[in-house]
Amino acid sequence: MTTDKKHIQHLAAICAKKGIEYVVISPGSRCAPLIIAFQRIKEIQCISIIDERSAAFVALGIAQQSGKAVALVCTSGSAMLNYAPAIAEAYYQKIPLLVLSADRPNEWIDQGENQSILQYEAYKNYIKKSFQLPLQIHTEKDLWYSDRIVSEAINTAIYPDFGPVHINIPLREPLYNLVEDEACDPKIVAFSRPLYSLQESELELLIKEWKSYERILLVVGGFREKNPNLESLLQKLAKQNNLIILKEAIANVDGEDFIDQIDPCIELIQEHKLHDFAPDLILTLGGGLVSKKLKFWLRDQKTLAHWHLTKSFEHWDNFQALTRVLQLDPVLFFSRIVGETTETSSNYKEKWLELRSFCADFSKHYLAQNGFTDFKVFEFLLKNLPENSLLQLGNSTPVRYANLLRIESNKNFQMNANRGVSGIDGVLSTAAGASLVKSDKLCFCITGDIAALYDSNALLNLQLKANFKLIIINNGGGNIFRIIPGPSSLDELEQFFETKQDISFEHLALTYKLKYFFASSLASLEELFPAFISEQQLGVILEIKTDGELSANFLKNFFKELRLSKYKN
Repeated sequence: MTTDKKHIQHLAAICAKKGIEYVVISPGSRCAPLIIAFQRIKEIQCISIIDERSAAFVALGIAQQSGKAVALVCTSGSAMLNYAPAIAEAYYQKIPLLVLSADRPNEWIDQGENQSILQYEAYKNYIKKSFQLPLQIHTEKDLWYSDRIVSEAINTAIYPDFGPVHINIPLREPLYNLVEDEACDPKIVAFSRPLYSLQESELELLIKEWKSYERILLVVGGFREKNPNLESLLQKLAKQNNLIILKEAIANVDGEDFIDQIDPCIELIQEHKLHDFAPDLILTLGGGLVSKKLKFWLRDQKTLAHWHLTKSFEHWDNFQALTRVLQLDPVLFFSRIVGETTETSSNYKEKWLELRSFCADFSKHYLAQNGFTDFKVFEFLLKNLPENSLLQLGNSTPVRYANLLRIESNKNFQMNANRGVSGIDGVLSTAAGASLVKSDKLCFCITGDIAALYDSNALLNLQLKANFKLIIINNGGGNIFRIIPGPSSLDELEQFFETKQDISFEHLALTYKLKYFFASSLASLEELFPAFISEQQLGVILEIKTDGELSANFLKNFFKELRLSKYKN
């Protein structure tokens, strides 16, 4: 038996035929036909999440790790508005979500009816496209129209690049009627994946221009996962002595000559006014950048050209120097560039590697100082987390601390963060979703106390497995506001910016039947860490208690001492 609403039967069948494997559902009455239709298709796994805001981020985590579209189902009214933060994140992070919102019949909108709001195009500023299904199906043409909409919506979520789409679905009562489940075979509109390439003549011009630059800087932002082909090509490209590759922690590429610890490097360049580090050509690829220092430094340079490489159509001019957008597959582009590179007499790469070595040595000696701080906790974690782990980093300080530290390439971490919009919301939920589809990996969510409290409903997910391991660095508030210039000097710091709190997460762990570990010193962290890692029966929370003021001062002093260091170019 299945829902008696034939177009909803077809919707679910089209989703299955187009490769949607997961549907994240929040409870409600208006969406009952959707729940019935999806739950009774064996190819689809339905996940029930009570809180719509958390549900949308769980779906985002699943789609982020699987690389496939994930559907969301909710009831009418404010339920769909709770999806908005995750939809915005998916839009800017380019993650495919199919948002299915049940709605009241059109004639009852704005009539004081229960759970009725204007739902169509509610996400229009941060969605690839919005659709609305017909209210009722009277003829085969009505069904054809509904089916066509569903195919187009799923295709839009996937091509030419990933992103969220919305289908609003008005439904008239009765909602719970069942009929015999007859095999339906809806028409599918296929979409061939485009191949982004350039004409040979244009490629020749690009290569000629490429060879004219003496100092080339490649900046790699966030990629969803490791791409071995791209990584190999970048490693070959990095052998050029007039080129250097800067990569952030969530770039998910690695190479012997790549530059990480970007912020310490830029701090020294600016402090010592090292003009010969400025590039002639900047080439950017991947997601948006975390490092403000890098963005501000490059905006001050007289760069001749900035090429942005993307499969989408964004014109990201972060350094106010954009001269060319290349809508190309990075692997295809670099395959051609690598074959055309020539040796030069430049020492550009050598200078950057010397700077990287100095910053690495400085960081090592600085972190050897006494004091249990956030910075030292991150150093410990990135050294001791198991190889091949999936790391989901919270925004504000966690993703920034990861950027300050060298991560050994043999760790082979996959590192992700919600840097599309960079909000505090959804950190735990995204990690929970990721852990569901990456069951063969340990999934570590590393976040602060405020973000953990904000998204604690993620732990309502009853399908959490033992591979989900939550690390909460509890420094008593939003420590980022003690670090960034401005709020730390205000009387309102603790109440309105830092939102200081004194909460233990032990009872949260008990509430959700998670195993709990607690550390408040390096010695206690070292002692319990093996048991935390090896727990295989339950999901776990590791709460690490640090001093927020001490941590902020330790980080500020890191940059102060770095500026005073005797670096010689």
